[in-house]
Amino acid sequence: MNFEGLIAVVDDLLENRRLLANIIRSNTPYQVITSNDGVALLELLNKSYSPKPDLILLDVMMPVMNGFETARHVKETHADIPIIFLTALNDIDSKMKAFEMGGVDYISKPFNKNELLSRIKAQITLKKMSDDLKMKNQMLEDEEKHLHYLVDQKTEKLEKLTLAMVTALENINLFNDIDTGNHIRRVSNYAEFFAAEYGCSHDFVKRIKIYSSLHDIGKVGIPQELLKKPGDYTSEEFEQIKQHVLIGAKMLEGEGIDPMARNIVLYHHERWDGKGYIEGLKGEEIPLEARIVALADVYDALTTKRVYKDVYGDNQADTMILTQKGKQFEPKLVEIYDKNRDRLLEIKKESYTNKEPFDAAGKE
Repeated sequence: MNFEGLIAVVDDLLENRRLLANIIRSNTPYQVITSNDGVALLELLNKSYSPKPDLILLDVMMPVMNGFETARHVKETHADIPIIFLTALNDIDSKMKAFEMGGVDYISKPFNKNELLSRIKAQITLKKMSDDLKMKNQMLEDEEKHLHYLVDQKTEKLEKLTLAMVTALENINLFNDIDTGNHIRRVSNYAEFFAAEYGCSHDFVKRIKIYSSLHDIGKVGIPQELLKKPGDYTSEEFEQIKQHVLIGAKMLEGEGIDPMARNIVLYHHERWDGKGYIEGLKGEEIPLEARIVALADVYDALTTKRVYKDVYGDNQADTMILTQKGKQFEPKLVEIYDKNRDRLLEIKKESYTNKEPFDAAGKE
């Protein structure tokens, strides 16, 4: 098995370090180094001759220096190394603090092996792509004699790398179930259609198709049992659910990330009448890309059966959306929806995978 990456496992308990190292070495092409506390990790990182890890798996509850403090110090000198927190803490405040300290992901103990491996692979892939992107940008800057040619090449490479990085982030959400994967692909297709009918530029349409797939990326920080709970949420549960837009936005704060991606994640639950969340924006205060994804997201939610809810018939879904014209949704977008219901049904049918066959039974 070829060496493809180096992972640092930091935990004060020897049995935890051994368990993680064994899982990684047995199931991936990555090498593993271990540290028993944050101080030891920082000493390792500061040695000029030591290889730097591509990913850090960091426990939170450690003596000497806890995981949050360790992460803060790591980011001061090695901001490009992604950190996944592994902890028994499962409250929303701890998760928010983990992202504030520079973490890219948060996995609660006891963890699922497949989930852990999926998250590790996604973050290693992102790290490799980010390093590749930096290297290519530096090469482009050094070759000024061929500026115009290189600008064209840079644009093409950045688009390919951006799409690949978005796909890697998307996969963090996909590993849980096929329903989630099909949902975000359909939302992506609906958003592309609405943007084109709205009259947006070709570039805007292309970007919203890519970035709309990340609209719920912040749900990696919300317990799965809560996300899949049947029936209504309590007020406390709903407040916890709402945090997914903040978690997702925090994940997309890095330099070089298209603002459209963050706008979609942060604002797709705002309402045209100002009664949405998380900031209560109203009308055109809400970025257009978020207004479009809001309608695409709700349309798919209404017309698709999930494990925790039944499907609405198409006529019932139509009524619910049309009555929200000027309330939840921008009037122009609802008019586009109203004129293109048959085309939206075609897109829905085209978007289903073989594992989730199209079912016309939803029609009333």
